Amino acid sequence: MSGKKRKTILRTIRLSEDVDALLEKDAEEQNISGNAFISKIMTRYVEWERTIENTSYVTISGILFRALINEVSDEKLEEIGRTFVAKAVKELAMVAFGKTDFESLLNAVLLVGKYDTGMRASVPSSFESRVDGLGLITLYHDWGLKGSILLRGYFDSLVRNELGRQPTISVADDAITVSFPRLSKTRS
Repeated sequence: MSGKKRKTILRTIRLSEDVDALLEKDAEEQNISGNAFISKIMTRYVEWERTIENTSYVTISGILFRALINEVSDEKLEEIGRTFVAKAVKELAMVAFGKTDFESLLNAVLLVGKYDTGMRASVPSSFESRVDGLGLITLYHDWGLKGSILLRGYFDSLVRNELGRQPTISVADDAITVSFPRLSKTRS
């Protein structure tokens, strides 16, 4: 959902006193109004929950995920990134956006990062805006070096397969940076 001003609708709902008290408490802790907090919850449902209900996504503990990937060789993690992560992101992009072009795939990654999955992404506001003739994506995550290796496999495959370009990928313990040559237009 974009940051554009949208028309709003007034809706009245009934909540138990216990639920209302918890919502108000959480809203206060986040320093927002109860109404803004409920709107935030509903937006999460529309953008994320109802989308992943129609995919094969599962939710697991970040501690468990990190333990699992730490047991896998670097080579196998890159292969999993190229194949299975690519399939999962493509599935999410199709359900969420109805297409799997490069921009939709990046938007799917941003969606995953937006909703508390242990990953945060930084992408220019327009995928057409480039720095020094390069596209640039930075991902921060909570999964250690093995997580970076997994993501490197995915982004290497994404840029090569969708854009026909060779990316340059820098890997750190909890982040990767992907850069790739400027394109005049992307393939679907």
